[in-house]
Amino acid sequence: MYSSYKIQIHPQHELFNYCDSLCFKAKNLYNITNYYIRQVYTSLRKEIRNENQLQVLMDIETYLPQMNEIRLKSYEKAKEKPKKVDKKGKIIEPKLKLFEMPTARKSFLGYAFVEALFKVMKQIDYTSMPSQSNQQTMKKVYDDWKSYFEASKKYKINPASFSGKPKIPKYKPKNGRTTCYLTNQITEIIDGNMKLPGTHLPLNLGKIADSAGKLQQVRIVPSYGRYVIEIVFKDEQEKQINRTDKQKNEFVFTPKRVMGIDLGVDNLATIVDNTGFKPLLIKGKGLKSINQYYNKLRAKYMCIIRNGKGSKEGIFTTNRLISLDRKRNNRVTDFLHKASAKVVESALERMIDTIIIGRNVGWKSEVKMKKSDKQTFIQIPYTTFIEMIRYKAERKGIQVIDREESYTSKSSFLDHDPIPTFGDDIHPDFSGYRSSRAFYKIKGSKVLIHADVNGAFNIVRKYVQHAFDGLERKQFLQAPKKIIIMRKKAKLKASV
Repeated sequence: MYSSYKIQIHPQHELFNYCDSLCFKAKNLYNITNYYIRQVYTSLRKEIRNENQLQVLMDIETYLPQMNEIRLKSYEKAKEKPKKVDKKGKIIEPKLKLFEMPTARKSFLGYAFVEALFKVMKQIDYTSMPSQSNQQTMKKVYDDWKSYFEASKKYKINPASFSGKPKIPKYKPKNGRTTCYLTNQITEIIDGNMKLPGTHLPLNLGKIADSAGKLQQVRIVPSYGRYVIEIVFKDEQEKQINRTDKQKNEFVFTPKRVMGIDLGVDNLATIVDNTGFKPLLIKGKGLKSINQYYNKLRAKYMCIIRNGKGSKEGIFTTNRLISLDRKRNNRVTDFLHKASAKVVESALERMIDTIIIGRNVGWKSEVKMKKSDKQTFIQIPYTTFIEMIRYKAERKGIQVIDREESYTSKSSFLDHDPIPTFGDDIHPDFSGYRSSRAFYKIKGSKVLIHADVNGAFNIVRKYVQHAFDGLERKQFLQAPKKIIIMRKKAKLKASV
């Protein structure tokens, strides 16, 4: 389990120029690595090549003998060392694998190839960065290319699941910055201060220095005109859910005490469970207010700087706009952290073992609402909220599952209506309807249930069919308890 802490570096901080320099160099190295990969990958598929492509191929041809000479020396040294033995007792013999010129069939340059090339040619962007940090930056390029190839395969199988055809990784902006990664081998914590490579200036960690766990990585992230230093610790003491990527959305064990969460706007999270406790409503109006105030000010400032300007004239941002973006982002993050902490706190109080959250794929891109409501809905980062709940819950041994929630709001939980999946040919006749914003009414009856509570119950029932067996009907009709997240103070105010 990993935990991370953030330290903001403002322009007046003594380490600001250091962070700015490293992130600028990281951007340059990212671009030059991507440049060599792109030129070779595209040139070998064409008969006519441009100057840039020919120059890259010439560089490779020039330095290839030196690259192989280094590999040969490493192989000779490995042969002289004592032989290693695998688990079966078989001797592991060193293998010699020399680099070859890329061909039309093998036009993608691997990480080892490009790194060896940059070392031999003493590429300035590679050598200007601290060792290992430059390697981490190059690996980020290959992660982006890996994502591109995986997306391309899926696109060929099912193009409808994508909004457009995947494209090869782009270059970072010319005057931009990108994240710089520092490993635990080139950084260390001494007497409450962090020693960073390439500078004598220490970073005072304060209480962070007392954190349990081993220092794993330090990230320097550009953020709205400032830099955020993220310090990552690895802690194996926390209780956690052990799962592979394939198990990420599969049940690890049979759920018994289950909590369901229906996400919304006015009610950010509607929480129900099968323990008989009252449902909870985490109000989202504070988050809605943050976004509305931000949109109002941003529109005002943009109107001032763009007044009378053509589409390609004038400036598009100012320091005030950057500051506005940063403050809004910090406020939203703070709100979601408090809300997710309350969700996990409630789950622990009720001894929940599984949390199920409803979410639909593409619900923001395909939403049909009036303009004002659509803007409010789209600006709420639900994925971030879900991931916050996930990592906080898994630290406490609670598994978190997100599933699609189609028809959970239309189906009647009290009457056990079927809940089909969107896209199926099944069109059931539901037993009730939404009589108002807040309530769901059963047809031919005076029974009312809170609409969001009904949806949350159905989210659980759709995937754990018998989760509510044994509970009385009156327990499902309890008035939900409202929780208001305080924006300025860290306290949480609850009211019935």
